[in-house]
Amino acid sequence: MPVSQEPRNDRRREILTILTQEVASIGSQQEIVDLLRQKGIQATQSSVSRDLAALGAVRVNGRYEIHTTGGLGNTKLLSAMRLVRYAQPSGPYLTVISTAPASAKAVALAIQEAGWLEIKGVIAEDATIFVATATPGDQKVLLHRITRLQEEVSD
Repeated sequence: MPVSQEPRNDRRREILTILTQEVASIGSQQEIVDLLRQKGIQATQSSVSRDLAALGAVRVNGRYEIHTTGGLGNTKLLSAMRLVRYAQPSGPYLTVISTAPASAKAVALAIQEAGWLEIKGVIAEDATIFVATATPGDQKVLLHRITRLQEEVSD
């Protein structure tokens, strides 16, 4: 009988939230395990280690950070971010991304191929993308990723 991937995905979503929203620096995997347990999510150091690798997290100056391209050097995603004009929330679960004319479908495809766990669905028109997330926290993670990627391409 197949095992559900939902607990793992929930745990990874929460790790993304922790690493992008916690004010204090997270310097150890045990700190992440403890924070997850406080939120009612069971985790071990080894599962957190695997999750951090899958999420593309890296230790920088003694603290964990999420590499916005998933640790893959995703040049397609970086190129797509050059076409994004802005991204803004439209309620707690929907994010609207405005792109250069006739670019939304290419940007949406690059976002989908990145495999970001916080995204539940994407719809693209000519110059507008609608991205659905499951929770307000997921939306914050998404907006953080987009902001960081835009910073990377503007440097």
